[in-house]
Amino acid sequence: MNEIIPGIYQLQIPIPDNPLEYTKAYLVQGDDEYLLIDTGWNDEAAFRSLKKQLAEIGINWKDISQILVTHAYRDHYGLAGRLKQLSRARISLHYREIDLLASRYQNIEEFLRQTEQWFHSHGVPSSELPTTGAALAGMGRSGTHAQPDITLRGGETISAGAFKLQVLWTPGHSPGHICLYEPNKKILFAGDHVLPIITPNISLQPQSELNPLGDFLNSLNTVKQLDVNLVLPAHEHIFTDLPTRVDEIIQHHKHRNLEILEAIKAEPKTAYNISTEITWMPELGGVRLKDLAPWDKRMAVSETLAHLQAMGDDGRVAKSHRNDILYYHRT
Repeated sequence: MNEIIPGIYQLQIPIPDNPLEYTKAYLVQGDDEYLLIDTGWNDEAAFRSLKKQLAEIGINWKDISQILVTHAYRDHYGLAGRLKQLSRARISLHYREIDLLASRYQNIEEFLRQTEQWFHSHGVPSSELPTTGAALAGMGRSGTHAQPDITLRGGETISAGAFKLQVLWTPGHSPGHICLYEPNKKILFAGDHVLPIITPNISLQPQSELNPLGDFLNSLNTVKQLDVNLVLPAHEHIFTDLPTRVDEIIQHHKHRNLEILEAIKAEPKTAYNISTEITWMPELGGVRLKDLAPWDKRMAVSETLAHLQAMGDDGRVAKSHRNDILYYHRT
């Protein structure tokens, strides 16, 4: 537990078997109660850690009246249902995340089936599909699941004592991802939208016609305009220079586009084949697809597809079918 400024605490909630190690949740003090931003993964280690940190602050579950979730991924939303039972807090989530709740928390088997079929259509070898499925199965059912009490759209202001949190819809990493901006303190609760070291995963999802990378870049330019002195992300560490970090992330995606265009310069290729020619995790020195863990392979192919979708939308890339497999080529 770390008190960032009077009335705002950072809570480190462990994530099982994840190199990020922790989700950084934030507790905001109101007049007589508290607001919690993100909840962490739903397992006993995370639950015990959160309970211990609340005790260090001197509060218990009943003191939490609001739970704001930046997006519905399991390391952010996982404990929401359990905490609601204990605290009776009202859960707020962007309306675009509601569809994810069914596929990620309730209809896991159907989601796995669709995902494996989708990866096959993009050239992922059959030998790797069970591995990919096993990685996805790690998402599994995680106990108590709750629907949100309040659906957000962006533009709302949520009060907690002296703090006025403006809800910013920042799609990209997830379709309904939100950030929270406190203009008087010049603080941005960034969720996974802007991280100080790694670039957030921007993935195309099965059967989606959305452009998550285009949405993400637009959202980055939106938050770049804010007057921010302190960025509180959901992973890694707190940082200060938001515009510079936004520019670095944008440059990273421009470079990845160039890698993809180079990969298909001579001939059409599947998204899987393209992903084998990309340097992944450049901030860690660079890793090839074959050396990634199964879950990271899934994210790599999905992120390649997000780039291909964006470049398809702006006319740089086109796709065609060959024996039920999709191939991409330069226009």
